[in-house]
Amino acid sequence: MAVAARRRKALALTVAVMFVLFHLGALLPLWVGWSPVALWVALGLYLVRGFGITAGYHRLFAHRAYKANRVVQFLLALAGSLAVQGGLFWWVSHHRDHHAGTDTDKDVHSPVSQSFWYAHMGWMIAPSSFNSPRFRLTDLARFPELLFLQRHYLALLIAQAGALFGLGHALAIWAPSLGTSGLQMLAWGLFVGTVLLWHATFLVNSAGHRWGGRDHDTRDNSRNNWLVALVTLGEGWHNNHHKHPRSAKAGERWWQFDPTWWALRSLSWVGLVGDFQLPAQRKPVATAAQ
Repeated sequence: MAVAARRRKALALTVAVMFVLFHLGALLPLWVGWSPVALWVALGLYLVRGFGITAGYHRLFAHRAYKANRVVQFLLALAGSLAVQGGLFWWVSHHRDHHAGTDTDKDVHSPVSQSFWYAHMGWMIAPSSFNSPRFRLTDLARFPELLFLQRHYLALLIAQAGALFGLGHALAIWAPSLGTSGLQMLAWGLFVGTVLLWHATFLVNSAGHRWGGRDHDTRDNSRNNWLVALVTLGEGWHNNHHKHPRSAKAGERWWQFDPTWWALRSLSWVGLVGDFQLPAQRKPVATAAQ
């Protein structure tokens, strides 16, 4: 028991140090400057890794709101892993735990039962966040490629950092007119992009349970927040989500901005995903992927 407690504290301390280092790294542009190519890379990674969280970690793996073939499933898990928000199994377990006791003392990140700060990111540096998961996730463990991503999570993050630095360094040599460098690309692509995506995602837990409208009467304090939806590719329609957690789309009204759903719908047209769960229908629709 003592060994497990020390391990949880060590993991929490590691995450806390990482948070500090990444936020300091996000200040590097003050010294290394910026370039159009670095900004485009940062934006592209924000969207790709954000889609990995929204469409992959959240709607596919945590809620099984649709089906995807194994190649697409792996790519979504990879994109989510590169977002530096925890390994797939850790993230999904905690999210399912959140739904099991939303806004109660059993909720791992609620601004109702805890503080706004704790719900936003404080919970991730609490030793209790590294307890053994309540959910065994046997539905995910049967895929060896997903286990591979979980086991090699840290190596993936190091490889991402190396790839970004290498890209910037190569462009500095081969295309100096672009005005970038290895350190600049690392600063914008990894540190700035990751920190922005962190706080966007964390707003779903904090602001998404404090401010906004409620289209549905749920037992929790979930809210629909258009600003959160804007920065999270549609995840801000959180009251909708808590009413219909297995729905593949969060934006239920035509004007509710939900690019994650639009992208998934587009992928279904070429058979990469399908069997969407939707709130208006009891049976799945758009069967495509197996």
